[in-house]
Amino acid sequence: GYLPSIIKPSINSKGVNVDTPTPGKSVSEGGENFSGSMDDTYFICVFRKDADYWKGVYKGFKAAGDQIGVRTIFEGCEEYDANAQLRLFEQIVAKKPKGIALHPISAEVFKEPINRAVEAGIKVVCFAADSPGSKRSTIITSDNVKEAIAAADFIAKELGGSGEIGIIERPSQSNHIIRVNYFIDRLTERYLEIKVVARGAADGDESKAAKIALDMISDHPDLSFIYCVAGIEGRGAGSGVKESGKPVKVFCYDADPPVIDMLKDDTIFAVIQPNAVNQGYWSLLSLYVEANGLVNPVSDWKQSGKSPLPALIDNGFDFVTKKNGDYFYVYDSED
Repeated sequence: GYLPSIIKPSINSKGVNVDTPTPGKSVSEGGENFSGSMDDTYFICVFRKDADYWKGVYKGFKAAGDQIGVRTIFEGCEEYDANAQLRLFEQIVAKKPKGIALHPISAEVFKEPINRAVEAGIKVVCFAADSPGSKRSTIITSDNVKEAIAAADFIAKELGGSGEIGIIERPSQSNHIIRVNYFIDRLTERYLEIKVVARGAADGDESKAAKIALDMISDHPDLSFIYCVAGIEGRGAGSGVKESGKPVKVFCYDADPPVIDMLKDDTIFAVIQPNAVNQGYWSLLSLYVEANGLVNPVSDWKQSGKSPLPALIDNGFDFVTKKNGDYFYVYDSED
């Protein structure tokens, strides 16, 4: 059989193995280390820049940037519009940053723009929502399949195995599509007495979500729960339920401060919170590590055109209720 050759270590005159990396020094291909420059800029690019969810993401992104010593900038467009976000992304690319963390409205719309940015030497990662057909390096997100299954089990337990549910969704976003499809699949497979009786798309519009909720309650007098794909939709549904005066419970994602306030006054029943701070933190670190050649997997990644980063970085998620909501407040301050 074949036996590998034994490589003897290089020993200097003091008897020290000089092949062993010195503690505290990088062993990266480029010889770089975790010491950045304020001349290097990393951007976050989002839509609806006023959405509270981004506060947690940027808190983590900036914390990582401050620790390493690089410049971080948050950019977002005013509206929920793919073309507006695309224009913003291209403006950022024109500034030639070291890296961009992108939350794309549409996977397909951003595919080629991401590819062009990468080909221009700019590192791009996606977070929360993805453009998997692009050349982005990785996706930092919570496991949307696990979230959806956990949400279905949680609601089914609360309903005692039977009841009617409405869904308020945002069908253009990849992560939200998963949250809806796997939620419905879980109910169909496990909970035959629970029915999804209504669906409506609010597309990130709180007022629209409130109207959808009111219509669902009016059209379905036995409605027990409204399942919402995001915090904006959850806040709108909560307002609609409150206006109706009916005992319908709202479940949503994203424990933004206004959502937690609604948890505490019983307007919203429960929330799944992807760890937004982790999401931002690992987005910056992923960009920095790749941009500075700090990771060199023992594989054919270069020859095959793969990213050296993990294919997916899971930032985790938690259930948030009235009982533990105080632990999840994220503000603009760094306190």
